[in-house]
Formats: sequence, C-alpha cells, structure tokens
Amino acid sequence: MTRIAALLLSGFLAFAQPAAAASPAPEEARRAAQGAVAEVLDALARRDFEALARFVGKEGLAVSPYVMLHDGTVRLSRAEVAGCARDERVRHWGELDGTGNPIETSCSRYFDEFVWNADYRQADEVLYNEPRRRGNDINNNHDFAPGGIVVELHIRGRSGLMELDWKSLRLIFRKGEQGLFLIAITRDVWTI
Repeated sequence: MTRIAALLLSGFLAFAQPAAAASPAPEEARRAAQGAVAEVLDALARRDFEALARFVGKEGLAVSPYVMLHDGTVRLSRAEVAGCARDERVRHWGELDGTGNPIETSCSRYFDEFVWNADYRQADEVLYNEPRRRGNDINNNHDFAPGGIVVELHIRGRSGLMELDWKSLRLIFRKGEQGLFLIAITRDVWTI
C-alpha cells in the first residue's frame, strides 16, 4: 500500500513542481560524479561515517532499504550521518519485503545490512543516469532527483539462482554551489 501511495504522490509531485533542469547524459554524469562515487564507496567500505557526512548537504541523506523513495523514507542530517557509528538509537527504517515486519535497528547496523552488504567497489556494472528496472519494485530514483545524478553499482547473481541473488546500490547526487551532494542511498534487490 505504501508503495502505491508513494507512486501516486511522486507522479503528482512531478506535475506540481516547475520543470527542473535535465539530468546530465550518462557520460557527462560519469565525468562529474566518478571521483565522488569512489570517495563515498571508500567511506562506506571503511565505515567512516564522518567522511561520508562530508558529502551530505543541507537537505540531508534519504536512505531506503529498497529502491523506492517515499514520504516515509528516513532522512538523516549531516550530523546524524557523521555520528552513525556511535548512535545506538533504534529507528524504524521501513518494512521487510515479503513479511512486512518492521526494520528497526541502529544506524550502524542498518548500514551493515542494507547499504554495505557487498563490496560495491567491485561492481560488475556501474551506470550513470541510465535508469534500469531490474526487479519488480518501482524505481523512482530518477524522479526523486530531477537534474541530479543517479549512480547504480550492480552486482550480478553468483549462485545458481542468477535471477534472484543480484543486488544494486544506488547513490543519488544533486549538484550544489559547492559541488555534488549525496542526497539518497537506495538498494535494489529481488523482492516478492
């Protein structure tokens, strides 16, 4: 139900807002974001939340356990990202696919399970502003950041279940006066 409501809302917002600048073409997006992507991935791999926080702008960082972003998506401030490793507060991050059980855990554990659950520096495919629908969940990442850069780091399935154990991490950037800001992190996996 949440996904349907979010889809309707994102469609409404697309029409209710003034037209935004067009997103950069894939090659232009790659040139603009490649360095920032490498630094963000390095910060995630090292669990260096203070380094990660340097990429977060005033609007904060939206984090979603799945590819769809909606009004209920958790948004962390720059200070909250910087303190993630020390923050033991339990938050509600969303619901588990298939069961609907709540995802309730600390920031650090959330990032371990739903963000850095593979070494995305070794991705099989890296796409810059090239929307792909890989699973059956709605991917509204490009609508979330009109004029932004969406980077997908995709790891192909490794087991005999090639169609089911793939995963993607998406980093969503928006250009600001002082460079690129990371405004969202989503993951895409096979969902029921």
